[in-house]
Amino acid sequence: SFGFRGVTKIRESIHAIFLQHAIMESGMDMGIVNANELLAADEVEPDLRQICEELVMNSNPEATENMLAATQRERKRLEQLKKGGGVAQKEKSWRDLPIKERLTHSLVNGISQHIDGDVEECRNAFDKPLEVIEGPLMDGMNVVGDLFGSGKMFLPQVIKSAR
Repeated sequence: SFGFRGVTKIRESIHAIFLQHAIMESGMDMGIVNANELLAADEVEPDLRQICEELVMNSNPEATENMLAATQRERKRLEQLKKGGGVAQKEKSWRDLPIKERLTHSLVNGISQHIDGDVEECRNAFDKPLEVIEGPLMDGMNVVGDLFGSGKMFLPQVIKSAR
């Protein structure tokens, strides 16, 4: 994937699909990854996922050309954004979710940036601080455990979540 430097979305998508197949189907049990850049296969957009699957599994003779075309589209999109082009629309943010869902999202994705404020907001919604731990925080860790158990999350991501 070194040829895809600068096009992070493409590079991380290829890695996610490769790791999914290597771990779940081929028995890979050890590898060196950067958990901060690790994308779960389920997070890859469906169209890009199909292209990555075909490339990684060598199931389509046009896979390389399709990936190069997708990469060119992504590079053009990134250039437009740098130039100030592109449609200015507010995307839905996970930060707009209710507090319990924000905590779960933070745990699943290993995001610690807003954790102090979110936990405090959640604590104010409960009678006892222990209810925050036994409720939303435990619910979020259960989601992490379920994802890990089903092979949709790998150990480096779980460790990142535990921070």
